[in-house]
Amino acid sequence: MSVNHTIREEELLPFHDKVYESADKLATYFILGYFIFGFLIAPIYNSWWLAAIMGTFSIGTYFATRYYAGGTSFFRMVTSLLFWNFPLQFLLQMHGSYIMMFFYFVSLTVLLFYESRWVLIPTIAYAFFSFIFLFFLKEDVMSMGINLEQIESLGLGSGLHLGIMALYAGLCILWANIQRDQTRESAISYLQMNEQVALMEVNIQFANTISKGDLAADYPNEAPDKLGNSLMEMQSSLRDASQREKKEKFVNVGLASISEILRNHVEDLDELSDKVIEKLVSYMKANQGGLFILEEDHDNNPVITLKACRAYDRKKFMERTIALGEGLIGQIALEKETLVMTEIPEGYLNITSGLGISSPSSLLIVPLKSNEEVVGLIEMASFKEFDDTDIEFLEKVGESIASTILSAKTNQKTKELLESSRQMTEELHAQEEEMRQNMEEMQATQEEMARTQKELAEKEANLKALINNTDDSIITIDRNYRILVMNDVVKRRYKGTQYEGMGEGSNALEMLGDVSEEWKGYYDQVMDNGERLTFVLESSVQNEQMWREYFLNPIYAENGHIIGCSVFSRDITDKMKAQQELAHERSLFKTLLDMIPDQLYYKDLSSKFIKISKSMLKSFKVDDENEIIGKSDFDFFDKEHAQLAYDNEKQIMDTGEAMVGNIEREVHKDGSITWAETTKMPLYDENGEIVGTFGMTKNITHSKQMEQEAIYNSNILRSMVDNTPDAVFTFDQDYRIVVANELSRKQFVNAGIKPDTGSKLPAVNGWKAYYDKALKGEHFEIREEMKISGEKKVYRYIFGPVKDEEGAIIGGTVISRELIPELDDPAPAGSRKK
Repeated sequence: MSVNHTIREEELLPFHDKVYESADKLATYFILGYFIFGFLIAPIYNSWWLAAIMGTFSIGTYFATRYYAGGTSFFRMVTSLLFWNFPLQFLLQMHGSYIMMFFYFVSLTVLLFYESRWVLIPTIAYAFFSFIFLFFLKEDVMSMGINLEQIESLGLGSGLHLGIMALYAGLCILWANIQRDQTRESAISYLQMNEQVALMEVNIQFANTISKGDLAADYPNEAPDKLGNSLMEMQSSLRDASQREKKEKFVNVGLASISEILRNHVEDLDELSDKVIEKLVSYMKANQGGLFILEEDHDNNPVITLKACRAYDRKKFMERTIALGEGLIGQIALEKETLVMTEIPEGYLNITSGLGISSPSSLLIVPLKSNEEVVGLIEMASFKEFDDTDIEFLEKVGESIASTILSAKTNQKTKELLESSRQMTEELHAQEEEMRQNMEEMQATQEEMARTQKELAEKEANLKALINNTDDSIITIDRNYRILVMNDVVKRRYKGTQYEGMGEGSNALEMLGDVSEEWKGYYDQVMDNGERLTFVLESSVQNEQMWREYFLNPIYAENGHIIGCSVFSRDITDKMKAQQELAHERSLFKTLLDMIPDQLYYKDLSSKFIKISKSMLKSFKVDDENEIIGKSDFDFFDKEHAQLAYDNEKQIMDTGEAMVGNIEREVHKDGSITWAETTKMPLYDENGEIVGTFGMTKNITHSKQMEQEAIYNSNILRSMVDNTPDAVFTFDQDYRIVVANELSRKQFVNAGIKPDTGSKLPAVNGWKAYYDKALKGEHFEIREEMKISGEKKVYRYIFGPVKDEEGAIIGGTVISRELIPELDDPAPAGSRKK
């Protein structure tokens, strides 16, 4: 998932402002420390006036600027200048001692916390200008009463000092840019994450709205993500399904209602017509309706007669006869096609109510056809337009009505035939004698029937044993919903429930309660339409939560007529739970692939991708996983890396052993290089056979680059230490050597001390006290006079602490240099001779 807009620079300002705020606090502490330090060294070098004038000016300028322009770029520029103004003050106070160069590095290091190269530049420029000025105008400054005896004249040494300062300035500027970019990237990631969380909340809200059944709700965000689009598509699908279900329910329920009327009134055509048109007008919410039937007049000519008419749910007593081809009714009887009209001819039809007379806005005429033969028509009129569902329903119900009308006509003719048969009774009496003569033949026939009945009884017993020994529930009903057969499985399930009284001869609908209409619809679909139904319902007959699969099939007589319905059902709870569990596991697996930040992938036996996480799309710079599926590493990396990956995966599949935490250098097709930490394992199928591999790759390119940069910086610093003209070494809390440059190592060898890292320093002639002072955080220097190879030499030693990133003292440092008597001052009072 991705964010929907590009992060603007103004959105990142609060993050940079927070960095500035933290750096301002740190700078304040150092400004105060510098001010105090100036007064601490003033009595040592008798430089009170410099500490008072320059120190007070500097700290006053800082707090004044902070008060009037705090938090601005101007304030930070002034702070940067003051961060060298104090060290310049110390340099003048200490007669130009080069130890003050240490404050140059400290000041730049503190200003790095601003993460801005522009904040560094004033300090760098001011420092360079100061040194150059002092190098060139040393004598002039000294003439002003400021002692700069330790400042050397412009030469190779001063050039080297300026070079070191320039190198460190460049490193600080580079590091400030890196830190600012990292802060910017972190801010962008944070804003993008917040936006994604907001979109996720919107999606959850929208999903909850859908789950509550509100399928018309609008998506509450103008820019949906992929999940939002999927939810809107799901909403549309559910809305369409709901409309289809509503339509199908309207048609099926209506068909069931009309079918019941047709079954109950098949003997009386007039009653049948009236009940049908009453139900249709009410169910379709029409204003008026009529049922026409095709008959023959006295001359045996076909005519269309209005059998029943309803308006506003009231019966209208009207008589109307229409010839074939006459008017809309007569024309449709010939054309056999449904007619829908929304523009009714004036005077064709009026609907009368207590408020007046008005013409309908929509007219629907449907021919009643059986085997493409028109037996009648239905005409419906309404003030609202009939939709496709109304038309489909009326056409379907028309087929059932047509069949029933034909049956009613047949029954009527049967009655007439029965009347004729009664007249023939007397003739039958004359044939009684002949019938008695046939009694013997009938008796023989009865004996044959008895034998046949016995065979049928045996077959019936076998059939009952068969249906009672199955695990399925079996019920059969006739067309009047009367139970004919109910096996023992059903009876055991119903025992102790509301259905316990049901059995052979019971009405299958009477005890079903709220679901009786639903099951009546199922039975009617099977027995009226000959449909075979299969569906699954959640059952709780005995308060158990179980799923059952139902099979409803029509029962046919020998003549092909449907005489009943069979209902088979079986317990599929375990199957449904397994399907639900499988769906849940698939959902979890899909969530893992969509959300895991590392690259997760599956490969087949040929090391070709078969499934990947979404994070790999971004890594491979593609939009669709189909651009990766079916391909291998040879399609994305150079041959050397792809071959190595292929060999590793083949080894995993051959041995079944995983490869964990492997660091790989990846060279892509476009020549770019990334680093990754990869874990690969064998992929097993359900039979325990290895069918491929799967792995997870974490991009560690940034960490690798930082590691290489740290090594590079360490090498630079090491080079600086090794190339300085002074002897430099550091020691830990246990007085063991940690770092020593080449010059100090030579001095250790000359003094008979082993110069290796970890070697113990000697603690004789008071040197342990010097080490302890440095370990306590003191900065000081001593001068020692030594005889080496019979020659007297004087050395100056500078001691100081070594601190970690949190400011804790972890050791000490010693810098020494040979002093040349002609160029250097005599040893101070605290110096020693050795």
